[in-house]
Amino acid sequence: MRKRFPALFVLLIIASSMKGQGASGSDARPFSISSLNTAFAMQGDFDGEYRIYPDRIELKVTKANISISEHCPYKGRRLLSAVKVGLATGTDAGRWKIVRGSQEFLLEQVMSPGDRHSLGELYFSIPKDASVDLSKHWLVVQMEDIVLDVPEEKRRKGYAFAHSGRDIFTQAK
Repeated sequence: MRKRFPALFVLLIIASSMKGQGASGSDARPFSISSLNTAFAMQGDFDGEYRIYPDRIELKVTKANISISEHCPYKGRRLLSAVKVGLATGTDAGRWKIVRGSQEFLLEQVMSPGDRHSLGELYFSIPKDASVDLSKHWLVVQMEDIVLDVPEEKRRKGYAFAHSGRDIFTQAK
C-alpha cells in the first residue's frame, strides 16, 4: 500500500495543476483566416482554434493551405520560406501594423503558379501583455517568400498576408 500512495499523490498534483492551467485561459474559440481570391500572388487559407491567456494567445491551426495564384505577373518559382502569426492593430493613418508576432515556422518549399502546399497541423504562441485591449487587435498570418527565377542581386524577401476579421476578439466575449 505504501508504494501506491506516492504514485496516487503525484497523479493528484498533476491533475490539479492541469485544472489550474485551464482556468487561467479562455475556452477554445474557432477562427478562419483566408486571403483566397485576393490580389496577393501567395494566398493562404487557415482554420483552427485559439485560446487567450494573460501573457499569450495560443493557436492550434488544423488547416493550413498556401497556394500561388496563376494570375500574378511573375510566373517563375518562389521559395515559400516561412509563416508566422501576429497580433495586428490599426494605425493613425488608417493602415495596420503587426505589434506582436509568434515564432516563425520555417518551410523552405519551392512553389510555382498553380501549386498548393498543405502544412498540416501547426501550433503558434503570440506573447502579449495582460493589459492589452484585444478588442483593438486581430490575427494576421504572414507568409514569406523569395522569387527564385531572377538574378541573385534582385532576390528579396516578399510578404503576403491573410487576416481575421477585425472583431475576432470582441466576438469571443
